[in-house]
Amino acid sequence: MQAWAFISSVAVVVLLFALEQAVAQQQQALRIVKGKKVTLRADAQHALSYIWFHNGESMNGEHESRIVVTEGGTYNVVALGEGCNSESSDPIEIIVDPLAEDVHVDLEIRNLPDRANALISQEFNYQLVVLNNSEVAADELLITFKLPRQLTYLGETQGMNTDLQYNPGRKELIWKLPRLGAKESATRWIKVRGEFSGQAMTTAQVRSRQQDIDPTNNEDQATVNIITLFVPNVITPNGDGKNDTFEIIGLDAFKRNKLIVFNRFGNEVYKSIDYRNDWSGENLNEGTYFYYLEIEDWTGTVHRDKGHVLLMRRIANF
Repeated sequence: MQAWAFISSVAVVVLLFALEQAVAQQQQALRIVKGKKVTLRADAQHALSYIWFHNGESMNGEHESRIVVTEGGTYNVVALGEGCNSESSDPIEIIVDPLAEDVHVDLEIRNLPDRANALISQEFNYQLVVLNNSEVAADELLITFKLPRQLTYLGETQGMNTDLQYNPGRKELIWKLPRLGAKESATRWIKVRGEFSGQAMTTAQVRSRQQDIDPTNNEDQATVNIITLFVPNVITPNGDGKNDTFEIIGLDAFKRNKLIVFNRFGNEVYKSIDYRNDWSGENLNEGTYFYYLEIEDWTGTVHRDKGHVLLMRRIANF
């Protein structure tokens, strides 16, 4: 018994060959085209023989480590040793799909955010595009779109499609298309909102009932920087490298900006149409100044902010 402890368990491995391809494989179930075959292999060491089972019944004449099957059903195997047999393997289900065609498709997914940067609490959009680059139609398309913690799903931007479902627990959008014709494409627009600062990476994936000949374009990731716009209320231009200029953090995420600074009498003392975080209050007295900031994002939306900033060159020592 101890000599055969190596076969106390056995697993079934599915072998797929170029002319025997399956349509789709998911864990312990395999869907194949009607009329095609698949090879099953018992993964066990030191076994003398095998007993294969089909739907719970032993298969006469099948005692090798490999068998070729064309029928649907549940398969499992027991490895035989000298004085010691393995337990039955986990079953694997072979599903023969009578509607499937022996064809291959080439699907592509594109994950396209409408900006590279977004503010916290700002809404923006993703365009999901699925393309069928092949010469035949693809059936039962499943597109998934996974959101990170930085984003909240708000719904569709254009229309309401019943082929979209959102799972808030998994933060995953599921898009089902019954069929996509040869050389055709389909698009959905998704609206989200930034909730936390950081890099928000989304992942879009596509698959269909048919096998894809180029899986490299079945997934597309995109990253949007979720940022906080921070406007300081104190600058200390004394040359120590700290707060020497009026630096607005996150300003570079916007398409256009305008900054105007006024003194306490309402006189304009500084103006920039394309501010580069370089105002230091040069030649101005210490004191409180007032700013007006106008920024335009990549959608054309204009945001306005106004407040005050204290210009202080000497810092008190405590």
